[in-house]
Amino acid sequence: MKLEINGRPVLASPGDTIYSAAKKAGIAIPGLCSSDDLAPFGSCRLCLCEVEGQSGLPASCTTPVREGMVVHTESERLNRLRRNIVELYLSEQPAGDRAPESLQWLAKSLGLRQVRYPQPSHRQDVVDRSNPFFTFDNAACISCARCVRACDEIQGTHALTMLHRGFASRPVAGAASLTGEEAAGFASSNCVSCGACVKECPTGALMEKTVAEQGPPERTVRTTCAYCGVGCAFDAGVGDGTVVNMVPADDGPSNQGHACMKGRFGWTYNYAPDRLRVPLLRQGNQWVEMSWPDALDRIAHEWVRLRDTYGPDALATISSSRGTNEENYLFGKFMRCVVGSNHIDNCARVCHSATVTGMMDTIGASAATNSIQDLDLAKLVLVVGANPTESHPVVGARIKQAVRRGAALIVIDPRRTELARLADLHLQLHPGTNVALLNGLGHILIQEGLIDQDYVRDRTQGFEEWVKVVESCTPETTSKVTGVPAHLIAEAARRYATSGGSMAVHGLGMTEHRWGSHGVMALVNLALATGNIGKPGTGINPLRGQNNVQGASDVGCLPTFFAGYQPFDNPELAAAHLAITGRPLPTTRGMKTPDMWDAAIAGTLKSLWIIGYDVAQTDPNLKKVHAALKSLEFLIVQDLFLSETAKLAHLVIPGASFLEKDGTFTNLERRIQRIRKAVEPPAGVLPDWQVVCEVSARMGYPMWYGHPSAIMDEIAQLAPMFAGVSYDRLEAPEGLQWPVPSKEHPGTSLMHEHSFPKGKAQFVAVDYLPPGESPTETYPLVLITGRILQHYNCGAQTRRTGIMQVVDTDVLEIHARDAAQLDLHDGEIVRLVSARGEARLPVMVSDRVQPGELFTSFHFPHTDLNVLLSSSADESSKCPEYKVSTVRIEKVLPAGTPATPMRVMLIT
Repeated sequence: MKLEINGRPVLASPGDTIYSAAKKAGIAIPGLCSSDDLAPFGSCRLCLCEVEGQSGLPASCTTPVREGMVVHTESERLNRLRRNIVELYLSEQPAGDRAPESLQWLAKSLGLRQVRYPQPSHRQDVVDRSNPFFTFDNAACISCARCVRACDEIQGTHALTMLHRGFASRPVAGAASLTGEEAAGFASSNCVSCGACVKECPTGALMEKTVAEQGPPERTVRTTCAYCGVGCAFDAGVGDGTVVNMVPADDGPSNQGHACMKGRFGWTYNYAPDRLRVPLLRQGNQWVEMSWPDALDRIAHEWVRLRDTYGPDALATISSSRGTNEENYLFGKFMRCVVGSNHIDNCARVCHSATVTGMMDTIGASAATNSIQDLDLAKLVLVVGANPTESHPVVGARIKQAVRRGAALIVIDPRRTELARLADLHLQLHPGTNVALLNGLGHILIQEGLIDQDYVRDRTQGFEEWVKVVESCTPETTSKVTGVPAHLIAEAARRYATSGGSMAVHGLGMTEHRWGSHGVMALVNLALATGNIGKPGTGINPLRGQNNVQGASDVGCLPTFFAGYQPFDNPELAAAHLAITGRPLPTTRGMKTPDMWDAAIAGTLKSLWIIGYDVAQTDPNLKKVHAALKSLEFLIVQDLFLSETAKLAHLVIPGASFLEKDGTFTNLERRIQRIRKAVEPPAGVLPDWQVVCEVSARMGYPMWYGHPSAIMDEIAQLAPMFAGVSYDRLEAPEGLQWPVPSKEHPGTSLMHEHSFPKGKAQFVAVDYLPPGESPTETYPLVLITGRILQHYNCGAQTRRTGIMQVVDTDVLEIHARDAAQLDLHDGEIVRLVSARGEARLPVMVSDRVQPGELFTSFHFPHTDLNVLLSSSADESSKCPEYKVSTVRIEKVLPAGTPATPMRVMLIT
């Protein structure tokens, strides 16, 4: 529709307000309560405008446009009103300590030079400093409610509310009474410290502590978060050579200006006092500092000696899913060109390797079929074995936003997670029964005629074999195995098939099982049967765990594939590899990580080089892992800190953080994005790719690159799916989603729209098989392990930040019935015992787990949790079974002993 604003013709769309239409047309209207990320509110009264033919001065942010409307946003009358309003706001501000930039800009633009109204403010000058990362100064607040709305509309946590009305109104965190009872503050609320409120605050009432202490940043550097696989874009604020803050980028394609506690505030590990700064050589039980040249010489000398004495199979590497694509590619190139072996793996082995197997065998590509933005288009979201509000918080927030907009939500999970509480249907199955439940859903699709027959006929094969398997999986039979009521199984199948667009996301609760790859195949079968792949708002979308676990696999840090998932026996690849690298490509498949442990214990693997991966804390069956590492003749560990694995090493090499180097990460939606060097690393510390180059040259194979961009150029030459990727193209904030087969190709936001890499997708019929362990009289309880919101993986980064003030230990969640039988109370210490070992940790009674089941995380090395887990793993991928371990509980502290103090926070 057409309207006129300030004499200019403007085109607007239905649903636009005067404010949004003006902004699209490049016409600025003052405002403090408005935000592109929030619904219109109309509280600040600065965006008032004049509409011809309409009395009064409507707020432009809440007034819808209409055809032929004539609007004036600038006049002396409006400016007088705005000056008076801003003057009133400024009169309430504390004297010059908060630097309210938005207010200052408005005052200057309106010609306001002084404030006539008396001070001090009517507000109490009370500052809430209870949150570890930011403060709230009530005296600086103007009650615009942007913080409250951000918590509601963006994060969906509802931790804030506006208390009272008029002059007394103010935002409060936590429980508060409208009759005047004060709230306890941020620390006692359900605030998850995502920082959305801080980002929205226009006056500095909410302010990051680092900014208050160090001053605002002098410059910003666009980069990508180095925590989970969402790939949030951030602007790193830098002042005086150090990072001051990390602000989520509004044009970040994956996060759209949002963040979580870890990405927003968990970066201060970069300045932890125990950062490794020099190489360390073990001499007996002591560490001796080495010079960099001596350390690099030692690695080269030992590896040449071991390679020449025992052959290439005596050496192996495990790369870092926290490192860049370029670093991971070079590590693989080093192994293949210098050592002559494919013995390289990465931590995808213990998380989503089952996804790789399951999706490769069915549709021919092992990555998300859709983009995160497609959550906005989905009519139904199916969450299987994932807890995204804690492990991928920005995706979790996006799912909550989708539910607010009316999308249906089905959650399949043994635990009653936050999303399970919001879901239309929660299928609370027994751990390890994913395949049975998904086959039961397939049975309903067939019996009730819910199959997309055209899609199945035109785009798939193997349908009849699948039908033969699932036709016996009645809801009643499935219910007996899974514990899910039969009527919920049937209803879930119907909703998934008939929604008009169902998008599945799955996590480690799907993959980390004895039959994890079968679970992925069973999920893909449902999507194929209903035509829910290759369309917007649908698909199969694995939530990859670490920031670059997708990329590490993409660029060839796998024992079974070269970069771009190319098989080693591809003659075209072999010729290209020889031409570009000058070395033949080894064709024998390498060892997967569990195979390396066996080989080390057997004495055939002599040396292992591990970059940025703490296997001695995070892998299962830790006694075996420790025995393997101790069996090695020469263990090299490259990391930021002296991790549990580094403590067992012969030589430790410091690493550079993501803030200290250039490169790229690839997120869970296949999006390749730049990271950019914001600050210098500790003196002398090299980025991982330079360390590999230095060692390679010392071993007789120089590979020098002036910049990581040259490494990406080489990847593009060797891997067709990256052929169109270059740093020049990655300067665009949206990055590129692979495949990018040519320099002209825009990237692929939606995969398999017209065809599959395999031609036709393959139904793979899989029967339910039980997990590796089942409860016994000796070990009657089932333990599930996973992440919590506040911490990340082994905790090496998050345990060195203010997050420790929120959660400072792993906690064992136990159902009230089991707790009562064992006479256990919150905070009491228990001994958790399995057939492999034992761990001690405090308990917390919780309704998030079912009777007979337990949950805990593995973020703290003192817990030694993974010593309990077995070596049971997915048969195809060797992905370990983290989600089913049988244990018993023994009480350490007797009943009545005062509970052990602990900081915990359950997300419910």
